[in-house]
Amino acid sequence: MSVQPPRGPLRRILVANPLGLLLGVTLVLATWLGYQALDAATSQRRAAEAVLRDYALISATELARVARGNLDDVLDEVFDPLSSRRRERGLSSPEVLEREMVEAMREERCPCPSFRSPLAVFRADLASGEVLVSPDTFPEELDRRLVERILSGRPDGERSGVLTAAPGELLRSAVVMGYRVLEGSGEAGETGYGFLVSPAALDELLREWYEERRLLPRAIAGDQPNDSLLYVTVRARGGETFFASAIEYPSSLGATASLGEQFGDLEVTAAIRPDAASQLVIGGLPASRLPLLTLLLVLTLGVGVAAFVQLRREQTFQRLRDDFVSGVSHELRTPLAQIRMFAELQEDGKLTSEEDRRRAVMVVHREARRLTHLVENILQFSRLRRTAGQRMPREALDMVEALREGMDAVAPLLEDRGMRLELSAQPGLAVVANREALTRIMVNLLDNAVKYGPAGQTIRVGVERVNGSVQLSVADQGPGVPSAERGAVWKPYRRLERDVKAHVPGTGIGLSVVSELARLHAGRAWVEGEEGGGARFVVELPLLDVDLEDDPEAEAVR
Repeated sequence: MSVQPPRGPLRRILVANPLGLLLGVTLVLATWLGYQALDAATSQRRAAEAVLRDYALISATELARVARGNLDDVLDEVFDPLSSRRRERGLSSPEVLEREMVEAMREERCPCPSFRSPLAVFRADLASGEVLVSPDTFPEELDRRLVERILSGRPDGERSGVLTAAPGELLRSAVVMGYRVLEGSGEAGETGYGFLVSPAALDELLREWYEERRLLPRAIAGDQPNDSLLYVTVRARGGETFFASAIEYPSSLGATASLGEQFGDLEVTAAIRPDAASQLVIGGLPASRLPLLTLLLVLTLGVGVAAFVQLRREQTFQRLRDDFVSGVSHELRTPLAQIRMFAELQEDGKLTSEEDRRRAVMVVHREARRLTHLVENILQFSRLRRTAGQRMPREALDMVEALREGMDAVAPLLEDRGMRLELSAQPGLAVVANREALTRIMVNLLDNAVKYGPAGQTIRVGVERVNGSVQLSVADQGPGVPSAERGAVWKPYRRLERDVKAHVPGTGIGLSVVSELARLHAGRAWVEGEEGGGARFVVELPLLDVDLEDDPEAEAVR
């Protein structure tokens, strides 16, 4: 499958400017390097987390092993004496049963007050289903269910163990049941003995074993206690929590080990403290580099996009400059061709009559003025770009009088195309401005009207006072300016696509000079549509509140 080269603006940039290709390669390389760095950091973190989870599994497995062995020992200490007495004396009465079992539980070597005070003890004949519970005030619904739990809850062949009951299952509160099935002698069949204690008893037993046993090898944990490294819980399969270590914190670095069916499927869960990772793994748990790498990638992409946009702008400006040079060359060529033609006719003596020579001089003079206007416009544009932000020398001027110089300069062009100029001016309007700048504004607006308006049109020039400002307007009868383009025509080198396709001569700097000169005089310029077609260009300047006729000696304002 062939790879298609990029199309559109991207292709033009890559072909026209090798920097675009270099930029694209740089962005791809930066993205790839960022991905590799992120993948390496993620792999390192996954490896560290895997090690910590292994340590958590070691801890959970160790506590489960210790709990199984110690619970077996506890059951042996409680039920072995009962088994001996049963073989010697036979079945005991409930009162004797309660006394003997409670005495056996009290002899357990642990500081476990809840275990030493059982809720109830029971004896069940598994053959007949007869159950003796002491005290006899214990709920009657336990009679059959206790036996069923012993028979159904213990694995095949297992004769002792621990069962847990969640609230609502047998009682209103959770209980822990220890039991052992003893073989009978003679006519006596199998008999189950057991006790019920509160969940606090299991918590006390597990807490003692947890605190006295180091769950992680010293080679890994050093001298750190369990609570400094681990958070451990023991729960029933249904979710009831029977033990939780002292310091609780959220962690995903955990593992679970089961005590098995013999001990009610209790599950030990151990989780490594994240802030203890540095003590257990060389280098600790690496922090996520995703935010930093994401930020760097976004910044890189941002720089790349900015450079891409800049390249496009540079390409656009290059095209505009090329169009400008082409337009200037065309505008220079036409008057120069006229001047050269009449100069050659004069040199060859082909202008024999006085009328021909006078016409030739008039044409040369007119075209020379066109050249002068074009050159001055370019110089003014260059000067404005070079001295941006600098103030121009200004003086108090009569607006109409200053504008007449520009109208007189364009008069030959109007005559040549049979156009008329109508002036509607409010007298006595003064502005603080640069005389040359006002003349250039007037010349450029009229030249624009002549260039884009039809032959024989009437150009209307208006000067009036509007809300403390002076507005100069020039309205032509040309095709007008589309609403969407009315902001763009004031930008340098910008010409309407319509005019470019129609090969209308122009440089694209005349109106930008007008806009910049208006701005330097604290004014503004805009264009409006005219009823019946055409465009109305408006320049607004601050009004000088002084009557120049009453104050003829007004000083120049700098």
